[in-house]
Amino acid sequence: MKKYVFALASAGAAGAALAQSSVTLFGVVDAAVSHTRGSGDGSAHKTQLTNSGNMFSRLGFRGTEDLGGGLSAGFWLEAGLQNDNGTGFGSNANNQASGAGTAGILSFNRRSTVSLSGPFGEFRLGRDYVPAFWNTAIFDPFGTGGGIGANQIYFSGLGGLPAPTGTRASNSIGYFLPGNLGGFYGQAMYAMGENDSNSVLPGTLRSNRRDGSHAGFRFGYLQGGFNIALATGKTRYASGDLRVTNLGASYTFGPSLISLKLTGELYTESKGSTDGKGALVGFQLPVGPGEIKGSYARYRLEPANAALKPTTSKFAIGYVHNLSKRTALYATFARIGNRNGAAQALAGAITMPNRASTGTEFGMRHIF
Repeated sequence: MKKYVFALASAGAAGAALAQSSVTLFGVVDAAVSHTRGSGDGSAHKTQLTNSGNMFSRLGFRGTEDLGGGLSAGFWLEAGLQNDNGTGFGSNANNQASGAGTAGILSFNRRSTVSLSGPFGEFRLGRDYVPAFWNTAIFDPFGTGGGIGANQIYFSGLGGLPAPTGTRASNSIGYFLPGNLGGFYGQAMYAMGENDSNSVLPGTLRSNRRDGSHAGFRFGYLQGGFNIALATGKTRYASGDLRVTNLGASYTFGPSLISLKLTGELYTESKGSTDGKGALVGFQLPVGPGEIKGSYARYRLEPANAALKPTTSKFAIGYVHNLSKRTALYATFARIGNRNGAAQALAGAITMPNRASTGTEFGMRHIF
């Protein structure tokens, strides 16, 4: 990623020493033509120009300042882009549905933090990724990007896009372990819903002051080609607390130029009287200037006392061809299957219960 660095100088009162720091402008612009299909009576197909098929489109600024004595301060402001139509994404003020921002407005919804780092690790304040999200993003070869190959567990689950804290939390206090612990790494977070102390649930006398508060952690080990991490999180909601736990792992075989990487994830969650369970396996195989990647995921909803347990499976295969270190072309094919009343479909399509949805995607990604 090419960096554009601007030298900054800040001065206090007369005679104060200048403190040097740097700011980096970075981003991704990713666009793709996709065609998705449903099946069964009442199904719908769609052809569209989309964004973020390989990586999420974004625009960001980040910077650090050396404070001396092993300490450094930093900031990170990152906004999501819908470059197919020139708009942005809304954010969330209180980790609750009532605090959702207006979509289409450019906001630093992806990350907006200030941090202090040192031998002790890093403390980070602001809007940031929740710990349990990382396993779902890192251990799927397609990640959670907006493309048709994206992690089906993330998009099917109780903790996916409908949940304000399925990916990020606002008003968070985070801590990251230092990077010199022999391969061990970890993260802890607490985020506040910021309700009034006398807030109550509508129609009840029960306190609502913790609605939207989130607590979670992630702990892992990375050594050589092996990476494994366990993460969990809980968000308090008036409609029922959301609990998410997942375990992800990967292993890379062979030399770096011809390496095969295998990945997997186990996922459980619960909200109210409904549970969800998922599993995923995948691979990434470098081939010349590109990479072949594939995944298979399965997710099952388990409503209490329900005879049927809606189950969704997804197969995805793709190829990314690197024209340079910054620019790539890519193609993806994906298929979703449904059972027991499930009706999940690829983005843009509508499929009937127990029927399939398929799609193809061709795109270009540029990093700067």
